[in-house]
Amino acid sequence: MRLEPILAALCFVPHVYFQAPKLQTWEKVVCPGLTYHMEVDSEAPLLIHALKYSLGATGVKAIPELAGRTVNEEGSVKGRLTPTQMVSQESAIAGINGDFFNFTQGAPIGLTIREGELLDSPARSRAVFAWGPRSSAIGFCSTTASLIPDGESAIKLGAVNQPCGANDVVLYSPTEGLVTCPSPSVTLVVALSNPTWAPSTVLSGTVEYALPDAQTTKVPEGKAFIVATGEKIQSIANLKPGQKLTIKLQSRGFDWEKMENVISGGPILLKGGKVDIDAEAEGFGAAFATKRHPRTAIGRTSDGDIWLAVVDGRQEISVGATLEEMAKVMLRLGCVDAINLDGGGSTCMHLMGVTVNRPSDGVERPVSNAVLVFGPKMVAYKGELKMVVSPKIALASQVEIHLTLDGVPVPNSDVIWGAQGAGWIDQGGILHPLETGKVKLRAIAYGQALNSEIQIVEKVGKPGKVGRSKG
Repeated sequence: MRLEPILAALCFVPHVYFQAPKLQTWEKVVCPGLTYHMEVDSEAPLLIHALKYSLGATGVKAIPELAGRTVNEEGSVKGRLTPTQMVSQESAIAGINGDFFNFTQGAPIGLTIREGELLDSPARSRAVFAWGPRSSAIGFCSTTASLIPDGESAIKLGAVNQPCGANDVVLYSPTEGLVTCPSPSVTLVVALSNPTWAPSTVLSGTVEYALPDAQTTKVPEGKAFIVATGEKIQSIANLKPGQKLTIKLQSRGFDWEKMENVISGGPILLKGGKVDIDAEAEGFGAAFATKRHPRTAIGRTSDGDIWLAVVDGRQEISVGATLEEMAKVMLRLGCVDAINLDGGGSTCMHLMGVTVNRPSDGVERPVSNAVLVFGPKMVAYKGELKMVVSPKIALASQVEIHLTLDGVPVPNSDVIWGAQGAGWIDQGGILHPLETGKVKLRAIAYGQALNSEIQIVEKVGKPGKVGRSKG
């Protein structure tokens, strides 16, 4: 049986493989406009996973997305999901973790704009990455909000969809989800005539009613909540049901005719093709900058491509990167501008049903937002896909794993590999044991997913039968 006609109809195409004494690199084209890249630097040591997304590629787009599409929800993790959960729920094909966030209420620390919709204002000034259909940029962005009752002076609002502190006035849209407020507080419910939450816009509304100490309330569609706490309650106390008002939003920093999406993080890593890091100015301590940690970053090339990259850390096989080292990773990928995103236990990349990196906590951390990539789904081939692997592997060995399709070997270029537990796998299909225990192995090819659990042991006895996983 010849596989050429099948391969021509699938997304993956043969990868480019480069090998140097201390560096191995694999590239696999997921679909036109999206390429997956893995590097193994045995000297550092370092494991790097990256996705190159081409702006304007037909059928492919990247957007920032909130967990569950809202900032705050009920549950133990308060409006957070793992990147894998977000990729699955949104039917994306890939994703990485996004901004730093508030653990208590799930709010991203920085600005988030999704396809022209303001999701939250920044809690502090930190670097952002912005992109639209044809262009991208890094920089800083500020958002101001004010409430103007008819015939009265403007009332300055402290934030949009951020946690409401003591003596504060905060604006909430339906994207907030569940509003939680300290006591004492007053929530003003406003019906909007034009509920379009652009980064810079003017909203017209009418006061419906006020709720005292409404500590957990969901914002309905078409409405806005104005929440005042402590001493600021008096600023909205005189507003009455039926009173007309205007809400003015203004976001500065980019041309919103060109930029539709913004993800925040910080600090800047690269500017104009040079390493340019000022962590202290963006509120990061020296240890954050100079110690090696798992890292996530987003950057742009001079040709306009966008790179999403993660570096594993806090592991024997991958020690992580300082901010300067992460900047040099992005520079090596061809970026001229780049910013750091949340890292540590949050660092994660999911691709086509596989978590390709190894989260430092051993499991994925629920996070507040992610950068998701959407594109054509791989059409599942209905043949029998099998994984050929021994159920037990010796600790001192390295074993090449194979897939077969209807008994014919599958080219490794058509497989995305992932492994968690007592071993790791490179994109050449080589399994590297780390310790005795179980390895959970996952492979995606031709629209099918295969899972296998392998036992790493000190020594393997007499060879047994070759094991095959069930799809």
